[in-house]
Amino acid sequence: MKSTDDRKLFGSPIGASAATGNIAVIPQTQATAGDGTASVALGFPPETFISRAAGGEPPRGQDMNGLLNLLSSATQVLQAGYLGPFDATFAQDIGGYPAGAIVSGATAGTFWVSTADANVSIPGATGAAWQSLFNGYATQAWANGQFLQLANPNPQAVTGPVAFSGKTTVPNPPGFTGGDSLNAVSAEGRYVKSIPIAGSGNIRITDLWENSDGRAVFGDGTKAPVLANLADLPFSDTGLKEQAFVQWAPLDQYGHGIFTFPTAFRAGTVPVVTLTIDCEPTGTWVGHSRTYTFVRNGTAPSISNTGFMIAVGVTDSGGVYVSTVPVIAHIRAVGYF
Repeated sequence: MKSTDDRKLFGSPIGASAATGNIAVIPQTQATAGDGTASVALGFPPETFISRAAGGEPPRGQDMNGLLNLLSSATQVLQAGYLGPFDATFAQDIGGYPAGAIVSGATAGTFWVSTADANVSIPGATGAAWQSLFNGYATQAWANGQFLQLANPNPQAVTGPVAFSGKTTVPNPPGFTGGDSLNAVSAEGRYVKSIPIAGSGNIRITDLWENSDGRAVFGDGTKAPVLANLADLPFSDTGLKEQAFVQWAPLDQYGHGIFTFPTAFRAGTVPVVTLTIDCEPTGTWVGHSRTYTFVRNGTAPSISNTGFMIAVGVTDSGGVYVSTVPVIAHIRAVGYF
C-alpha cells in the first residue's frame, strides 16, 4: 500500500441520506422472533433463508441499509483517529480489553494502555492493569526539578555550591596499565576524571579549587603550582603588559638606530623602555666604552607605541665618536595594549 492510495474514507456513513422507510435501525437482538428482521446478534435471521412457500420471510432492503450504515459508522470513527474512553459495559461484553489496547482518559491528551488481557479494571484505579501511554517519558514537572530554567517567566541561576556524587566503570584508555581505579569517581556518574597515559610523567588532576586568598589550586596544592591572580603581577597597574625581546638594528651616519616592538602598544600611549646593548657584531668596540641615548624629537624622546630610536657613540681618551656599526640590543618595554 502507498500513502497516495485511495483510503476509501467515509465522509458520511452508508445510507446517511436514505429515506426513513428505506433504512432500519439495527437492534442488538431481534425484537420479534421469526419476523425476518435483522439484528446484531443474528444478522439476517434463519427465517430469511427459508422460501416463502415454506413459511420463510424474505430479507429486507431496510435491514441491509441499516447494517451497512452501522458498519460504516464504526469504520468512520476509526478513520477519524478517535480513541474512545474506557467503557465498562463494552469491557464486559468483549470479555475485557486485551493487553496493548489504548483508551483515552478523562482529560484531553491523556491515554491509558492495558497491561493485561481480559482487562475489565478501571484505568487510574488502585491496582488497575493500566498504565499511562507516556509512562517513562519526561514531563514538564520532572524537568522543572532537574534542569535550570533560563527563559521567562521563571529564569534561574546557580547561586551556591553544587555537590556531585556517584561512580561509573570506565575502560582503560590506550596505553594505561594501572595505578588508578576503573571505578572512577564522577559527577553524577557522567564525568570521568582524567587518567594519564602510563609513562608520560604526568599525574592525574583530582580537583581544581579556590583557596582562601582567591588563587586556583590543583589537587591538594602539594604537588602542583598555585595559579596566580592578576594582583600577583609585578606591576602596580595590572593593566600593564610587558614585551621582552632581542633585536638587531643598523645605524645610520649619525649613529641612529630604529627598533620596532614585536606587538604595537595601544595607539596614543608611550611605553616605558629599558635596553642593554651587548656589542657590535664585528667586535670593533673592544678597548672602548660605548654610550647610547634616546634621540629627542623637540622636547620629547623618540618613543611611540610602535617603536623607538636611539643614537650610539663610542668613547675613548680622545672623546666621543659616532658609531655606524649595527648593534644588538636586549629590550624590555612596558605599556598598555
